[in-house]
Amino acid sequence: GLNDYTLTQKEQDALDGFNSVGWATFEIRDLFDVLSTKKKFNAADLTFNGRYRYIARGEGRNGIRGYINEDEKYLNKGNTISFGQDTATMFYQSESYFTGDKIKIFEPKISTPFNKDIAQIFITSIKKAFSSFSWGSSSYNVSVLNSTKIKLPIKADGSPDYEYMNLVAPAMQKVVIKNLVDYLDHRIDKTKIAIGHWR
Repeated sequence: GLNDYTLTQKEQDALDGFNSVGWATFEIRDLFDVLSTKKKFNAADLTFNGRYRYIARGEGRNGIRGYINEDEKYLNKGNTISFGQDTATMFYQSESYFTGDKIKIFEPKISTPFNKDIAQIFITSIKKAFSSFSWGSSSYNVSVLNSTKIKLPIKADGSPDYEYMNLVAPAMQKVVIKNLVDYLDHRIDKTKIAIGHWR
């Protein structure tokens, strides 16, 4: 399924102009409301054969531990970022979800429609800001989260350039996919040659 890696002209232009893009610093509180989960569900008490995502602090599968059925009034909004407080794991969640312990919800306050591409830019920038924090650090409390400064590409007026983010994020993903496809094609060609020598 790794076949969508041809850059559009706009995506190519976005990559070509990356080094000339202006950047500015913003506090997380300017961009997100950092919220507590509506209710914490203990994984040991759950049956995982339901409809809604259960988000935990693990690194894999977009934080999804499984799918559960619980009271829908405790669902957290989709189109947000889930944040594991003691692991600093962050994932874009497109759908409504339940969570376990020590999860915060980053609900966007931005003026443009929030989506996966913009979320990936935010997540990358936030993780970079957190790189000096220690694992399990109390530095991930809400007060510090709100005041953490992150860098974003900006327009001429100094506001975040969401149009650029929407172009450069998928462009970078396509470049990664293309590099992976080229690598795999090279491996396949080498394997075919090796098999040919054995016959």
